[in-house]
Amino acid sequence: MLRTLLMVSLVAAPAFASDPYLGFIQTKYSLGAQPPQSCALCHTNGVTGSGTVNTLIGSALRARGLTGGANTTSLGTALDKLATDAIDSDGDGVTDVAELMAGTNPNTFDGTATDGGTGGGGGTTTEVPALKYGCGAAVVPELLLLAALLPLLRRRAR
Repeated sequence: MLRTLLMVSLVAAPAFASDPYLGFIQTKYSLGAQPPQSCALCHTNGVTGSGTVNTLIGSALRARGLTGGANTTSLGTALDKLATDAIDSDGDGVTDVAELMAGTNPNTFDGTATDGGTGGGGGTTTEVPALKYGCGAAVVPELLLLAALLPLLRRRAR
């Protein structure tokens, strides 16, 4: 029983982020690759899950109709509205859509991943390493709980 519980607990929880979104952006704008920021493009610190789409561009997309659950229709509509409204979330003079197309980061003033919006002038590209296991890569809280309870479960099994 303990072995079964452990095996079931080690199965990763389903990813809340939407892997198809990055591929959709790549296809929509005929990019050579997916946006280099990976999940951190829309998710705070790249940590996925409900309530984490809080980056500048993520918030702008949500305000224009983006919904979760791999709804690429809502993403397409939101991206079109970003373009129509000429939204420049980081205020660097380059619209979010233009930055996506150029491979720069629409969340930071100078296009880098770490600037936090205080740099100068758009146009540089700093690629952020992709998450090891895609958009679902994150510490699963249930595993931490299981690790804490494992000694108790072992004692009880004896």
